[in-house]
Amino acid sequence: MRFWLPALVAIAVFPAGAHHPFTPYYDATKLASISGPIVELRSVNPHLVLIVEGRGPDGRTGRWAFEGSAPNALIRRIRDYKERLKPGTMITISGWAAKDPSARAFSGREITFADGTTMLFGTSAPSDGWSCSSPPCPYTYPKVQ
Repeated sequence: MRFWLPALVAIAVFPAGAHHPFTPYYDATKLASISGPIVELRSVNPHLVLIVEGRGPDGRTGRWAFEGSAPNALIRRIRDYKERLKPGTMITISGWAAKDPSARAFSGREITFADGTTMLFGTSAPSDGWSCSSPPCPYTYPKVQ
C-alpha cells in the first residue's frame, strides 16, 4: 500500500502540470460556433482535441482545433464519447477563439449534434483555474493540418 499511494498521487499530478491558464491564450469575449464534420479526435493528455472542418467566425474555411476536457474527465461524464465523436459526424461546436489571429484554435465548450442533443466538450465558462509554476507557460495551440 505504501508504494501504490505515492504512485497514484504522481499519476494524478503529472498531467496537471501540462495544463495552462485560459486568459493568455483564449479570448473570453469571443464565444463562436463552427458547424461541419468531425475530421479527427485526438484523445491525449492534457486535453482532448477535436478537429472540425468548417467556416470560422472570420470567414476562413478549413480545419479548426477545439481543445476540450482531459480525456479521463470526459470519459467519467460520457463513457461512449469516442463513439459519438467519430470522423464524419456532423456537429456544431462552440468555443472561445484563440487570441493569436493566425491560430486555428478554440477552447471548446459544447457540441450540438444533428439530432439536437448536446455534449459538454470543454468547460461551460472560461476559467483560469490553472497557473504555471514558472511563467511564461510553455504552451502551443493544437496543430491543425
